Formats: sequence, structure tokens, C-alpha cells
Amino acid sequence: MTNLVKNDGASHELSIEELDAAAGGFWKELGVAMGAGGVTGGLGGAAVGGIGAVPGAIGGALLGGIGYCISAIF
Repeated sequence: MTNLVKNDGASHELSIEELDAAAGGFWKELGVAMGAGGVTGGLGGAAVGGIGAVPGAIGGALLGGIGYCISAIF
């Protein structure tokens, strides 16, 4: 019983950031960033030439995901 009282985990309430991470907020936001990057890259590639849409979408999704991960760290 004394162990439970002294343990911070027994009485610690989760912060908003901890609740968001537990609910999978990181993955949702990462998916949105990658989707937006993919759409933007695909449209840019299609504007240059039809064959550039797929590589543009892949590159845009990668850049969007990397950008989100960097912003989440810092």
C-alpha cells in the first residue's frame, strides 16, 4: 500500500500531450501531413508533365512526413 501511495503513476493525471499520444494523434497528424505533401507534389508533377505526377506525389509525401517529424521533435 505504501508503495502505491509513493508511486507517482498511481496519482498522476495524463497531460494533453500524453493523452494525444495515447490516442494515436501522432499517426493521424503524420498521415495528414504526408497526404497533403503527396497531393501537392502530385499536382506539381502533373503541371510539369503527366509522367511526373507519381514521382512528385511520392517525393511530396516523403517531404511532408519528414517535415512533420522534425516539427514534432522540436
